[in-house]
Amino acid sequence: MRTLSDQTGKQIGRKALGACGQTAVQDEIVPEVQYADLRHEPDPARVRERARLGLLGRMAATHCLIELYSDAPDGAELRACLAKHIASWHQRARKAAVAPFLWVVAARPMVLVTRLGLTQAPGWPRGVYFFGSDVLRVGLVAASELPRRRSTLLLRLMAGGPLLPGAITELGELTPDAYERVVADEILLRLHRAIRAKPSLTSDEEEITVILENYSVTMHKKGLREGRRQGRAQGQLEARANDLLTVLRVRGIRVTPAARARICAEQELYRLERWLERAAVESTLAAVLDVPVRQRSRTTAAGRHRRARAA
Repeated sequence: MRTLSDQTGKQIGRKALGACGQTAVQDEIVPEVQYADLRHEPDPARVRERARLGLLGRMAATHCLIELYSDAPDGAELRACLAKHIASWHQRARKAAVAPFLWVVAARPMVLVTRLGLTQAPGWPRGVYFFGSDVLRVGLVAASELPRRRSTLLLRLMAGGPLLPGAITELGELTPDAYERVVADEILLRLHRAIRAKPSLTSDEEEITVILENYSVTMHKKGLREGRRQGRAQGQLEARANDLLTVLRVRGIRVTPAARARICAEQELYRLERWLERAAVESTLAAVLDVPVRQRSRTTAAGRHRRARAA
């Protein structure tokens, strides 16, 4: 389960961060071959894309390595992370002036926090710690301590382990078009299929299977509800557009092909209703469809010019 959870975390991280910069999984670090779980090089032009990632986007505002642990890294694992970070730093020093940052994201790293004597990072959410100052540039994220709010959801999904069931439940409460779901839905379904394909399951895998099955059902139901809602909304738009065209026809107001296309393509119900009200009292199509006065004036002037030439 740990291997599957770790792979899921990396896939979520790569998909989420890929929208705002170059992101690699299992990135090779030389000269001694080592691999970072995630390496991210932010694109300065994609500030908006980073902002929607919440805390993950804030962490990824500078070049960084991200190491994921579904439980807690021990001392040897932390030292291995530092070795990769320093090797990457040396490798990068030849190419850029901005020093990279190392983020170690772990579900429950409290033993390390205590042994290292870390304190909360000022200005960051609960569960974020820094150590080594600008000498090492390392941050430790205790995912189990993070506030349970939407801005931390992607990180808690990436940490996985004991946090994954609760994070999946929270994910299912979001709307189908929420960005976190755009990132994670397909990956979680692949995790579900991978677990179900195993000949035998641990108790943790059995628990996550139940959670994922419930999540799949919730996704399906929400998708149906959203489809019905969109269908009702589209039906209202079509009905108002037909009503408007009928009133215009009955009142003898000619509708040009361009105006008909505009009416049928309108996606704001309030605007169609306003046009319908005006169609009952106005005598011109321009007045019904809010054609700007300046445009109507030019049209009128052009008409006078044509009449004068004809005379």
